[in-house]
Amino acid sequence: MGKTYIYGCGLCQYRVKVSGGPDSGLDCDVQTIVCRDCRELFDVFTRVRRLAATAGKFKSKHLEIPPVALPGSPARQAGWQSFKPACPANPKHRIESWQDPGRCPRCGSYLEKTGLPFRLWD
Repeated sequence: MGKTYIYGCGLCQYRVKVSGGPDSGLDCDVQTIVCRDCRELFDVFTRVRRLAATAGKFKSKHLEIPPVALPGSPARQAGWQSFKPACPANPKHRIESWQDPGRCPRCGSYLEKTGLPFRLWD
């Protein structure tokens, strides 16, 4: 289960809701990045679980059984698709991975993290 925290800068009052580094949920992985051109922190997807197309249906003379109902046969097999981190505003922007504790992208002082997660996500 992934966690999102609120980070704030005491000097320039910058606030952002990000994971604070690499994090993963049930169906995706994210990485916190800093965009040097936007001067912002973002959580971007690095890996997402994709579901393959369903397998063919079992047919008999009188009924058609979807693969979900067949015992022992996987209806869908999950695969992972990886992504290269990029700025959501413009993929050509200069980015770097960001890890807590880290510096504010605007003024350079250290960001402070709230004690409890703002959000828990899957």
